[in-house]
Amino acid sequence: MRHILDIAKRSEQSYKPLYSAFLDERQLEMCRSALISECFGDFCAFGGYPDAERQVLAFGDPDLCEAQLPFKAVVFNCPENSGLNHRDFLGGLMSLGIKREMLGDILVGSRRTVVFVMDTALPLVRGIDKIGRCGVRVTEDFTEADIPVQEYDEIRSTVASLRLDAVLATALRFSREKTADLIKSKGVLLNRVMTFSPAEKISQGDRFSVRGFGKFELYEVGGQSKKDRVFITIRKFR
Repeated sequence: MRHILDIAKRSEQSYKPLYSAFLDERQLEMCRSALISECFGDFCAFGGYPDAERQVLAFGDPDLCEAQLPFKAVVFNCPENSGLNHRDFLGGLMSLGIKREMLGDILVGSRRTVVFVMDTALPLVRGIDKIGRCGVRVTEDFTEADIPVQEYDEIRSTVASLRLDAVLATALRFSREKTADLIKSKGVLLNRVMTFSPAEKISQGDRFSVRGFGKFELYEVGGQSKKDRVFITIRKFR
């Protein structure tokens, strides 16, 4: 966070757009909180596509920042049904000495896998011709069609209230007591904001996740049962 605050100060002093490396959702929220507390409001985040999990923080004029983003989308063209997965691509890239913060989201497809890469790491990535034992061809022709459709499983149930611990307990199939302890110890990322409060109220459309347990959305809130419990539908993303 000290590093991010330093970037913000340098951008403010130089009137030039400056950027962080890629940050995950928890890091983004921590940095946003620190920036707001230090009265730095002129910043935004970019990940290469809507709903990107890993993003860079940009400081300066938003339009100028977006026009000069310090990363590009690299496409790995693979044989169909190659069996390559997220771990294969991440491992192959990091084996070249590329640090995780130089890489954004990795969108794995059946024939085309997209990786968002900081410009400083592009020369290494452009030279890759194999991931694992599979030959690949690197291009930079990313389109919206390369963004995979998010798959999910639906969980339908009832809860006593729309408190975070009640809804998360249903999503994880844990007891309320165990879920409350989990929230207090690990925290829950609720709409990109970290909370440690089991009593936090959530609403239809809210997204929440716990590291190591998955990501969810309170997709639908229905009426009440005869016992005054609330009907809900939760989506658990795969």
